[in-house]
Amino acid sequence: MFGFLKKNAENKPQAENEYDLQAQAISVKIGEMEAALNNNPRDGEIQKQLMLEYNRALSLFAKSRSWRNEIDPLFVKIDELRNSIRKNI
Repeated sequence: MFGFLKKNAENKPQAENEYDLQAQAISVKIGEMEAALNNNPRDGEIQKQLMLEYNRALSLFAKSRSWRNEIDPLFVKIDELRNSIRKNI
């Protein structure tokens, strides 16, 4: 009768591992984009792409237990990027 609950419980660790891997990958990508932006702070295209990656990372970090502590620092980075974009306009 409650077999559907058992299936979901079995898939949880696998889903959490997948979220962790995705969060790790997006973190690496963000690091590369931040480095590129440091080299050329006025590059509007990198700024746009980085903002998109930050937003994607928020949802992934929220799903991943091991990456949830990175959400607050990510909001700080988003604010800094927004301020930087405003200064450049």
